[in-house]
Amino acid sequence: MKVAVLGLGAMGSQLLLRLLDEGVEAVGWNRDRARGPRAGIPATHLAPTPAEAVRDADVVLTMLTDGRAVRAVLTDALAALPAGALVLDLSTSGPELSRATATLLTEHGLRYAETPVSGSVTAARTGTLTLLFGGGADELATAEPVLRHLGRQTLHIGPVGTASAMKLCVNALLHTFNATLGEVLGAAVDAGIDLRTAYDTIASSAIAAPFVAYKRDAFLTPDLPPVACAVDVVGKDLDLFLTLRPGLDAPTVRTAVDVVHRAQAAGLGPEDMATLARLYRP
Repeated sequence: MKVAVLGLGAMGSQLLLRLLDEGVEAVGWNRDRARGPRAGIPATHLAPTPAEAVRDADVVLTMLTDGRAVRAVLTDALAALPAGALVLDLSTSGPELSRATATLLTEHGLRYAETPVSGSVTAARTGTLTLLFGGGADELATAEPVLRHLGRQTLHIGPVGTASAMKLCVNALLHTFNATLGEVLGAAVDAGIDLRTAYDTIASSAIAAPFVAYKRDAFLTPDLPPVACAVDVVGKDLDLFLTLRPGLDAPTVRTAVDVVHRAQAAGLGPEDMATLARLYRP
């Protein structure tokens, strides 16, 4: 089975490297062609265009900024996609754009499912992501030989659109927690508690979660941490969550959106999500 990975950012590059480690025949593409070599991907597994990447591919993985980027890149590659190829969108695209992409591809004799992921960059590299699947049983059967290399479990949420909605719910909870974690760490420091002591206490408490462990270095670094998920991306995810239903009653999430806007106004938009904590430091 030949796999193409479109989008080699923080997550996509690690997905491709994971597939290569597992012996999967895979090739990747990124708009910024320097991203692949920087991530350590051999030149022999990089394509100059999306069309070249997907040519002869059985399965295509997209890991791009949002649903609009996914649709634009797939439109560019449409003529080169083999009939019957399966496209799996691992991005956080939102249900509306995911369904629109599904319609576009099926009209051209192609198959589509959404497979947004939950987990860190490290989880992508080690194949321990949680994969949320939205699509038919036949598409899941085709995808499984690839997905088993990438995740510790695949949860079949329902038809196309449902996994995208579920991912937005997960991200809304995660991003709201991230904003609150920054806030309470600031309060702890204001109370005279050492930052590391405060963080490790939270990490040992009932609220501890994998997120607290794998974001420790990002929250405690004295300088700007490496960007795993930018504040601007957090804002995009939360905005998408609020569009799940007109007039959605989500006061806590809307508060987190306000925090993100404050961070963006402070110039933190391109920085890692953990930098929200800087809003509360003396």
